[in-house]
Amino acid sequence: SSLRFQVILHLDNWLTPALAAAVLFLLLVKPYFHRYPPGIALGEFLLMLLHPLVQALRSWFGTAGNKQERAAFMAVFLALSVWTVLVVGYFLLLQTCAIYLESILAGGALILAILEILEGGLAGSLFCDGFWEFGMVFIGFVASASSVALLVNLWPDNALL
Repeated sequence: SSLRFQVILHLDNWLTPALAAAVLFLLLVKPYFHRYPPGIALGEFLLMLLHPLVQALRSWFGTAGNKQERAAFMAVFLALSVWTVLVVGYFLLLQTCAIYLESILAGGALILAILEILEGGLAGSLFCDGFWEFGMVFIGFVASASSVALLVNLWPDNALL
């Protein structure tokens, strides 16, 4: 198993609830101070409400796949990473009204997700017992890396990182 991967997962298990709590709280407050198009605040609220549940499932597959050295679990972890990158990327780049706290937490979560994808892809490929398992890990890695590439293409030219 990979200690680096497990440490990154552990950090993400602390950062994701902090991000979710901050965004959910601020989504209750922000519509009173900023103009939101009808339904957008509710949609963002529901999206962030669902995010920790998907993250918990993703974290379980990553932890179990790493500790048990099961390539199939790592492939599921990588596939679920697509959700993570897209949701965190939405709250970092495309959210209707963002506050600096949300951006900082989302940026940290995105950096951890990218590190998890890289480490998870490496660990998952080392756990493979055959071509079929390697194919599953490879497809999961390509899907999650593609979601990162999509986010890079959406990144504004004037944004600081």
